[in-house]
Amino acid sequence: MNRMLQTLLAAALLCSITVVAQAQWVVAFQDKSKRDLNSVFFMDGRYGWVIGDRGIVHSTQDNGFEWTSQNPRLNDNLNDIFFRTRDEGWLVSSSMTGARILKTTDGGENWELMFQLGAPPNARRNDVPVLYSVAFPNKKRGWVVGDGGRILQSEDGGISWRRQESGTQNELVHVKFVNDKRGWVVGAKGMILYTDDGGRTWEQQSSGTSNHLYHIETRGKDNAWIVGDKGTVLRTTNAGVSWERVAVDTTQTLLNIAFANDKQGWIIGWNGTILRSGDGGKNWIEQESGTRTNLYGIATSKKEVWVVGADGLVLKYTEQ
Repeated sequence: MNRMLQTLLAAALLCSITVVAQAQWVVAFQDKSKRDLNSVFFMDGRYGWVIGDRGIVHSTQDNGFEWTSQNPRLNDNLNDIFFRTRDEGWLVSSSMTGARILKTTDGGENWELMFQLGAPPNARRNDVPVLYSVAFPNKKRGWVVGDGGRILQSEDGGISWRRQESGTQNELVHVKFVNDKRGWVVGAKGMILYTDDGGRTWEQQSSGTSNHLYHIETRGKDNAWIVGDKGTVLRTTNAGVSWERVAVDTTQTLLNIAFANDKQGWIIGWNGTILRSGDGGKNWIEQESGTRTNLYGIATSKKEVWVVGADGLVLKYTEQ
């Protein structure tokens, strides 16, 4: 086969892949308020939740065929949601009055305030505390991160919270634990913090960038990926002893990443950016999302990938 024919065949294959990708992302639904949706979480092939600004919570028990509104009874912006079981879940929120941690024991029908950081009197926006991310690797131990280098930890199922020493004042945006000992936190100015002792000590790992980092995803104890500003994608295979920059064909701000299995992964970001990998995050290709809306949250269920973003948008991708 001559080189010209090989080139044409490769181009045709790439075109066919692109067409399939264009057809697979669909709008699942759109919140009527068109307020921003910030996070989505799926427990398994049936149970999922979507959260957003000014107290938006939607839940599904049938893998997204039907969504029901839930009422957390607060008007905060809901920043992150995490469920440990179908019934037990956590929310972190922020507003001009402060930041809060809430818990549910009935799948989100009712939410109980567990902890709050109040704003100082007459506080300006920059002085109001913010909490961004929550993780509970087991029933008792949980972590929440936020602005000012804040890491909060609970050892009694969220009844009480204490601050752990992070060693930084940088904004911390996302926390991820693979078990109750090993975890990472990522944030501003290329910050990566790592613990292997349940947060008693946090050590800074070298990211090789000063770009803002927004989300970390893990597969197993040693493999992890981080996304951030200006098309930043980082990858480690040795628990962060070293991080390598992964080349991607975009300079958009990348906000979130999720893997469905060891091979299939997705990255989302500003202006409708969606990247997909089929080789464990070594290489990424852009998919046509059908929108230029900023995309903030992503989750995988049994056969679908769910993405939420600005204007109340919820996208769904179904594997063929």
